[in-house]
Amino acid sequence: MTKKVKWAEIPGTRESALELLKELDVSAVPVLKSETGEFVGMITLRRLLDHPDEDQLAMLVDREVPTVSPSQDLKECAQIMLGRRLRRLPVVEGRKLVGVITVRDIVYRVLIQGFEVPASNFMSSSTVAIWEGTPLRATLEIMSLAGLRALPVIDSSGNLVGMVDDSDIVKVCELETSSRMSQMAGRTEGDSWTWDTEDRIYITKRILSVPEKAVREVMTTQLITIDRKTSVSESARLMKEHRIEQLPVVSAEGRFVGIVYDMDLLKVL
Repeated sequence: MTKKVKWAEIPGTRESALELLKELDVSAVPVLKSETGEFVGMITLRRLLDHPDEDQLAMLVDREVPTVSPSQDLKECAQIMLGRRLRRLPVVEGRKLVGVITVRDIVYRVLIQGFEVPASNFMSSSTVAIWEGTPLRATLEIMSLAGLRALPVIDSSGNLVGMVDDSDIVKVCELETSSRMSQMAGRTEGDSWTWDTEDRIYITKRILSVPEKAVREVMTTQLITIDRKTSVSESARLMKEHRIEQLPVVSAEGRFVGIVYDMDLLKVL
């Protein structure tokens, strides 16, 4: 597991959580109570996007996430990750967070040697690809509907031209301030003279904004690919070397035939 973990705290704000996600280049982080250090749950980019009007972090935390103990068998952790499609599991002792076990931890530290099975055995041949001109907001929705956080990008001719993941998008998201006036009491037609004395309140919110950009403006274009014979361990090595979570699989003719996600490599265990 990773022992040095950064976390968000409650009470806290949406802005502080978003900045932490940007800093760590991840889509989720643990949340602890600031006074006691007790583990509360996880905050994800998806929850920030699904509740744009909520600023209080305590209202955005997913408190139903599974946790594991430091002595948990690694195979069991992999099964939970695969079954729930979770990239990270909080490691908790009592109610204290002592670490996080991630898909990346297992790929980088376990699968990197001794697994010569072809990675294409775990390839997704029926995958969701996205057109390079798709707006970022639509891209996030497609990711959510598909249950994926990274998608291959194709051009108008169907050629593979890049990869985009949710961290690419969160880097360009901003928090915008909006305000509106609300009257505390109603008026009648004859009350126009009381305008300066009636009760009014100005409501200010910080709303997460996804810019009006196309996928091509944020996607990764320098692709690392594998063929059908590349082993699980070689794939894990490439993922570690290039800090990536997926590898497009290409045929001998260079045609895109599928994709191997790091999470799917856990099936080898």
